[in-house]
Formats: sequence, C-alpha cells, structure tokens
Amino acid sequence: MRLFQKIAFAIGACGLLLGNAAFAQQTLPLGILGGLSGQASGGADQSGSGLYGQAQGLGGAGLGSGLLGGGGFIDTTRPPTLGNGGNSAQAGNKQGNGNSTQTLPARPITAFQQFVYDTTGKLLPYFGDSALSKSVSLDADNQPVSADYEIGAGDEIYVRLWGSVNASVDATVDRDGQITIPSVGTFPVAGVKARNLDSYLSGQISKYYKNFNISATMGKLGGVNIYVAGQALAPGMHTVSSTSTLASVLFGVAQPGANGSYRNVQLKRDGKVVASFDLYDLLRNGELKGDRKLQSGDVVFVGQAGTRIALNVDGPSAAIYEVKPGETLNDVLNIAGTDRTLLRQDTVLIEGFNDANAQAPRQVEQISYQRALTETKLHNGDIVTVFPARMEFSNAVTLRGNVASPARYPYFPGMKVSDLIPDADMLIKPSYYKKKGALVTFDKQEARKVLQDQSKPGFRPAGSDEKVDSPQGLTKNDLGEENASLNEVEDTITNLLPTINWNYAVIQRLDKVDLKPLAIPFNLRKAIAKDPAADLQLQPGDVVTIFSAQDADVPQADKTPLIKVTGEVKAPGYYQVQPGETLRDVLVKAGGLTPDAYLFGTVFTRKAILDQQQKQMKKALQQAERMLVSAQNSNLASAVTVNEAANAQKQLDSQKEYLDRLSKIKPDGRMVLEIKPNANKLADLPPLELVDGDAINVPPVPGQVSILGSVYSQGAFVYQKGRTIFDYLDLAGGAAKGSDEGSIFVIRANGTVDSARQGWVPFVSGLYGSKALPGDAIYVPEDYERVSVMRSLLDISQVFYQVGLGA
Repeated sequence: MRLFQKIAFAIGACGLLLGNAAFAQQTLPLGILGGLSGQASGGADQSGSGLYGQAQGLGGAGLGSGLLGGGGFIDTTRPPTLGNGGNSAQAGNKQGNGNSTQTLPARPITAFQQFVYDTTGKLLPYFGDSALSKSVSLDADNQPVSADYEIGAGDEIYVRLWGSVNASVDATVDRDGQITIPSVGTFPVAGVKARNLDSYLSGQISKYYKNFNISATMGKLGGVNIYVAGQALAPGMHTVSSTSTLASVLFGVAQPGANGSYRNVQLKRDGKVVASFDLYDLLRNGELKGDRKLQSGDVVFVGQAGTRIALNVDGPSAAIYEVKPGETLNDVLNIAGTDRTLLRQDTVLIEGFNDANAQAPRQVEQISYQRALTETKLHNGDIVTVFPARMEFSNAVTLRGNVASPARYPYFPGMKVSDLIPDADMLIKPSYYKKKGALVTFDKQEARKVLQDQSKPGFRPAGSDEKVDSPQGLTKNDLGEENASLNEVEDTITNLLPTINWNYAVIQRLDKVDLKPLAIPFNLRKAIAKDPAADLQLQPGDVVTIFSAQDADVPQADKTPLIKVTGEVKAPGYYQVQPGETLRDVLVKAGGLTPDAYLFGTVFTRKAILDQQQKQMKKALQQAERMLVSAQNSNLASAVTVNEAANAQKQLDSQKEYLDRLSKIKPDGRMVLEIKPNANKLADLPPLELVDGDAINVPPVPGQVSILGSVYSQGAFVYQKGRTIFDYLDLAGGAAKGSDEGSIFVIRANGTVDSARQGWVPFVSGLYGSKALPGDAIYVPEDYERVSVMRSLLDISQVFYQVGLGA
C-alpha cells in the first residue's frame, strides 16, 4: 500500500508540473492530463497523514491552471473545455486541526459557462467565485478566540497556579467536558465562556485551597465534525475549527459546486433548518445575516442553484449571476456594483429560450433600458447585453488647432463659423501671453537657471509638491532662443504669435447618408468678416481646424518677417519688413551705413540654412564614424607586428580626436554674399528677399591680415593697401621648409576662399599678384606627404574655428 501511495504522490507532482506547463503554453490537453494525474493521486490516499492528499491538491491545481489559474480570475479570451480546469486557490489549504490535510477539488467549467462562451465569445466567471478563490484558512493554533466562545471537548487550556498551591498544566477538555489538574482536582468546564474562565476556575479551586493566584488561557481549540451535503464542491464529513461558522465554512470546505447555489446555503441541526445564508448579502452589503456558529454533527447543505443569467457588459461587472424570484436587472446591476454612468441608456438586448418554438428555441428581444431595469422578468439562461455609452455628442461642434481655447462648443440651429469664431481674439493662444510675461519676469541669469533646472529629470516647480518628467513652463522659444544653448541666453526679439493661415481653414464632417468623411475648406479672414461665401453653416459633430504657418507654409505675402540688423548702421535693431522687401530695403530702414562700414564683410545668417547645415554636418559625422570603424578593423587585422598594431591604434586615436573636435564646431547658418571688395553703397548689395528670422551684421573695416599655418611667424599684421598675399607671407618669414606652397589658401571676410590651386596657367600660383584685403586669413598648410593628413585637417579646422570666432 505504501508503494502505491508513493506512486500516487509522484503522479500528483507530475500533475502540478504538467498543469503549470499547460498554463504557460496555453495548451489545454496538458492541463487536463495534469489535473487527472492529481485526482488519481488523491484517490490513492483517502486516509493517510495528508502528505499524499496534498499531492492530490497540487495535481488538481495543475488542472485548474491549465485553463483558468490566476487565483480565481478567468481569462475571458481563451476558449474553455467543458469539465476541465478550475480556479480554486483552496487546493492544498489546511482545514480543521490535527495532522490531516483536506483538499478541495478544482472548480470545473460549467455547461452554462460553456454556453455563454459559445454565444458571446467571453468566458464569464460566476459572481462570488473570486472571493471564494482568495479565501485563506488560518492554522487552528493561531485562530483568535472571542470572549463569548464556549469551551468544549478537545479544547486546550493553559492553567498556571502559584501561592499556597503550585501547578502548571496544559489540560485538554475530555469528552465529559472536564479538565484534570494534577494534585489539585478535576473540574467541569464545558459551556464556560472564555471571558469567565479565570474566575470560574478560581471559584472551583477555592473550595479546596486558599491564598493562591491563577492564570487560565485558551490554547489549541478542538475541532468539530460537520457534514457538507447537497450541491457542494466537496461533500462529505469534514473536521473544522470549533470557532467555525456557517459563513466561514462556505469559504472553505462547503463551497458551492458546479450546480450549487451561492444564495441558499442552509445549516441543519437535528433534522431542522436553523439558519440560511446568502453569500450575495455578504459580498454586496457586508452583512452576515443568517450566520451561525457550528456544532459537532451539523449539516451544511448547499442547495440547487436558482435562476442564472449572464450579464454581458464592459468591465468587471461581466459575470454570471444567480437571481432570486422577483429580482430584476436593476437588482443585478446593484449586486455587480456597475457604474451606470458608462452604460447606454436607450436599449438592452436579452437573449433567452422560447419553449413554445421547438424549431428555434432561442430568441433575442430588444427592450428599452428603463423597462429592462424594473419591468422585465429574468429567466434561467438569459444573456443580458448592456451596451457602453456612446461617445457621440448630440449638440457639439469642435474647435481645434491654432486657437485660444480648443474645446467642444454647444451647437444651435443656424450656427455659422462666425458664431464659433466671433473675432480674432479667439485665435490668440495662451502661450502668447506666457511669452510676453517671460520677457519681463526673468533676467538673463534667472532665465538661464530656470532653463537649466527644467532640463533636469524630476523637475519640481516652485511651490509644488508634484514632480514633472519633462520640462514645462518657460522654454527657450519663450525667450526667443530657438537655437541658443543654455549657457548663451541673450536678449532678442521674435514674433511671439504664430502667423495665422487666414486663407485656409477646414471643416471636417461625417456624411450621415454615405458615412463618408468630408473636408470643407473656407477662407478664415472672410468667414470672421461674415462674408456669406465663406461664413459656412455648421452641423452638429463638425470639427473646425485653424492652421498657422508652422502647420502649413503660407505665402510670403501673408507673412510678417522680423529682421535683426546690427553693426555699422545708423540705427541697429529689429525691423519688420513687408513681403518682397530685400537686404537693401531693411538697411535703409536701419538708417543706412556708417562711414566705418565694411560692406564686403557683411555677415548674413538665416535659420533655414542653419538647420540645413546642422543636418548635413550630422550626416557627415555619422558617415565618417562608420568609415573610421571600418578602417580601424581593416588596419588592426592587417597589422603583422606589435609596432604596426600600436601605430594603427595611435592613428585611430588621432582620427577620433579629430572627429570629436569637428563635432564641437557649431554651424552659423551664414549665406555667402557676392559683394565686391570695394563695395561701399547699398546698391552694391544683392537683391536678396528677406524671411522671418534673418540676421544682418555689417562689421567695421578690419585693420589686420592674419597669417596661419606652416610659416616661421604666425600672427596678425597691420593691413596696408596695395600689399599682395605674398607680401604678407614675406612678413611672416615665408613658408616653412615642410609646407605645401602649392596649396596656400586665403579666407576672405565675405566668406569666400581663394587658393593657389586656382587659375588656368600651369605651374603659376592662383594667388600670384592677388591683393590682400582687410580681414583676410592666409593659411599655409604642411606638406601632406610629410605629415599625416589628419594632422593637417585638424589644423584647417582650427583655422576655420578661429576665423569664425573673429567674425
């Protein structure tokens, strides 16, 4: 017999493993096999010490986890298999006292659950199942004892006596209701309440002894044998704690089975019904009406389930409910605790059985919501579908886009665009006033600090207890610094309000006949002016969208460019120009040039060019990094000796350093203007049309020419008219021995470059006879064959960096 028990235990363990594997792989056959193995194990040990019974519980749990699992929560997306699986977390829990372990079988999928799944595609739980599956049995040794507990056979009492008599005993109440204290006596205690135990025993012992003290406390409680019958999950005799009540065993050994009632659990004593318990009263209202303490020999009878209906609704209220005679859908929704705000208030569908029609025994009925709540009688097997509330508004028109307050606005008959947008103030976004406030609220130092703080994760605004994950409040754009770094906050003027697209806005509408979306454009400026051709009539559900120039580029004629002019002009500042106005026009508005203006060195920058330069530089650096990695792998692979590998690594480090330096060079967005060196009047400027954000700087005439590179004396030399490029090279001592004289180049103040390699005469420098100009930077590179190319490139990048810094 013991060998068979061991085999049974092994089968039960396999049941657990297979059941869990079935759950992980969502494969039902393995879950079924695991559960059957566990049940076979349990059948092999009905009278053992509980070890093999535990194996049965694990096997049953394996069966359950193959389908339901999750502590009693049912996966409604997975199809059920009738008679398999379960969700009882009671498997393996201890009930009662002693060494025996009583295990509940897994809760099966019922025929009605399968029927509801086949109809709705949802595997709905029974209301109350989750509460039963989460219940936990306490060990009898740790159960609290109430003051009204009446002592009975099997209870342990710890008695301590000191004084004229000394004793310490752990006494157990015998079948006659008595305890024995050695050397003191035997005393009846059955029926004594726990609160009176000390005084009662003191009175009994004082009949024989005087001048003593006593302490009597309850120990381990005895169990009572009860019988579970009817439609229970585990019918039979069970030993439970002597503190157990009808409600407590309902959550334990007396759980309803597949056809058991949750609302009609009876307590029978001496052949009479002494109490009835409704689990819904407890779950719905927190009431323990009908709960009674159990006595040995009591029968807990689980009645046949009454009328069952399925509530098909979105959310956790979707379940199978047991209803009593006279209860309506209103009662079911109250039991479920459904949020009725989110339910559709016009219609309910009820699918049920029609016994009068044998050919088509089922029928569906559409009933008004109010009638279904209180008037419609529910029948066994009904599936009640309550729809979620519709998102449609009956009288709303939506305004969105570049507007002050995007929202849904109430519609009224005859409503037009001009009623929704009565004036231009409706198009001023709140950010406009926020930016205006920031202009006077923050100085440079404070603005820099705010921007730095907001760029940190977990920024907490002043006076707030709530952290934010992303920068909020003041931004770089608020200060007019779209491209400024946090360390370069400067005063500037920009257009605080985005340019409105006055010629185009759109109404989005759903054609209720063909159910086609419609896009109806209109002229916004004319609509606000109530032009009948543009002031279109609206309909409920329309969405009106207003665009800015950032959403869709608008014609130049509709823009108002703001241009920054600095340097050698009579009135430097910010100027608003009209569409079509040019570089010359804005310098006229700035009062014209001063006598010191160096028109040839004019620096013109544009935001669009800066963005393009940044993108191109990023792509070039990424490509260079890829080429560097490829070259590194190739050089290291071809290295034969340690020295060759070391040299390859040094070259790699040098190249990386060069790329790092390049990445730190910031584009300036400069556009090279084709201006003659001797230009001195505005008519000499190109007729370049301006756009918003352009910046113009006219520098004074520089007084120096710079010599850099492979010469004997680098530095800046005083400009003297008439001197050539080679005159200044002579002043620097001429090209050094290791220089590449054929590659000398000059960076002019206007951004152009002249080099020795230009020109059409062979073996004659393209710079021969070329005059030096104020602000020139002459660079003599080293010979590429004598030094590394990367070294030269580093030097060239340094030249460009210094020239840019000087400009």
